[in-house]
Amino acid sequence: MENNIKYRTYRTSINIFLYSYYGISKVYEIPEGKSTILPGIKYSILTILFGWWGFELPWKGYQKIKYSLTVLDINFHGGDDYTKAFTEMDYEEKTIWVYNNLRRELFEKTSIETIDIIIDLQNEFSQSESNITIEKNIIFVTHKLKKLNIVNLRNNDLEEIIYKINQFEYRAK
Repeated sequence: MENNIKYRTYRTSINIFLYSYYGISKVYEIPEGKSTILPGIKYSILTILFGWWGFELPWKGYQKIKYSLTVLDINFHGGDDYTKAFTEMDYEEKTIWVYNNLRRELFEKTSIETIDIIIDLQNEFSQSESNITIEKNIIFVTHKLKKLNIVNLRNNDLEEIIYKINQFEYRAK
């Protein structure tokens, strides 16, 4: 699982006389513990050197300077974060929907990988059990998650996740 890699892009603003260019860099993969600011330095330097020199029409004010300052602010705060978008590309719509619709406390406590595992466990449980109750379901999922060393979720957290899975399935019908 690559949940310790961040995906970032950086911006640049170049304004020389009547020529203006506002661009976004390629996507950088940044391993955990590495600076998110360092890859954007070259884009910031380009903006510092060439971002201020365009001619402004009187009614546009200082728009090119404003764009340059915005670019520098974004770059010096670690760029634009695309981690969530790239992470979600590997998962089905159901997993993404359930993960994105959890309450904040649970969202911060779990990961999309764990939600995907729980959905797989739900499928396994529903095929093996004919008399499904929420209590049996939670016991089954808890037991399987413990085997995978996922122990940070309480019963009410699992109940909410199961509810969201059912809500997605009902919504999809």
